[in-house]
Amino acid sequence: MLGNIFEKNSFLNIQDDLKFLINSEIRLKILGCLYNSSASIKEIEEKTGYSYSSILDNINKLEQRNFIFSIEDKFYLFNKTKIKLTNVLSFNKSCSFLRENSDYLNFSLIDIDNDTIKDLSALEGSKLIESNNVDLFKATEIFQRSLMGFKFLKGIFPYFHPKHDDIISYWIDNDCTVELILPDAVSEAVKNFIKDYVPKSPNIKNRYVKLKPNDCNIQFAFTVSNKCLVLAFYTKNGEFNQNAVITSTNPEAIEFGLKLFEEYEKLCGDYVSLEDIIYPNGRGDGY
Repeated sequence: MLGNIFEKNSFLNIQDDLKFLINSEIRLKILGCLYNSSASIKEIEEKTGYSYSSILDNINKLEQRNFIFSIEDKFYLFNKTKIKLTNVLSFNKSCSFLRENSDYLNFSLIDIDNDTIKDLSALEGSKLIESNNVDLFKATEIFQRSLMGFKFLKGIFPYFHPKHDDIISYWIDNDCTVELILPDAVSEAVKNFIKDYVPKSPNIKNRYVKLKPNDCNIQFAFTVSNKCLVLAFYTKNGEFNQNAVITSTNPEAIEFGLKLFEEYEKLCGDYVSLEDIIYPNGRGDGY
């Protein structure tokens, strides 16, 4: 009972702080000016364009609420203020992503339980690409493009892409660093293609394609490279939705994808490398 009271009081305090901040554009801009460095009222006036009297009035209110403090006519953020602002901005970005993609997400099966997915702020500004009657393979082609033309690639996906021959040949011939988590059936299909492809290219350069079995029943798909993140979900009836993907080239989204992959990488089995697939008993050539 006592714990519930504390939780409620904590929530009400947060709610009160949020109201105080978001109900005033000038207060948010003042805090923004102070986020990375201290500033005087005159400097804040120059940065924001607000009048001296308006800034002074809101400075006093922010001091009274213990958001800021002053030393020799310079104003600073308390550490707790910076943390609150960071969380507010992150929450706002997450809400923006959810709002813009609500229809797609509401009809998707989202059963992801890890730390990375809890912060969706990195996906703000991403694009939802959907197939349509004019372009039936629009989303599939986005996935294909994400699988080629990169320096490195990491990903999880549940099916063997229709143009797998072009994709895997590209990996092998272009020294691509590829790390994939795949269901057993898909992994075997990729391995078999690689085995068949080897005799056609005796001077294989690439040893950096690695496959990891998906023994966690992961029910979403994504690829992340140095260029972009592409993310897709299953439908609520348990079928993978090949007709819609969320994609972003933002560095924050790419970092999000790398962290997401790292979490699942730790949960699955050992990697099998391209070299292991081609030479299961060792190269036998001195390498």
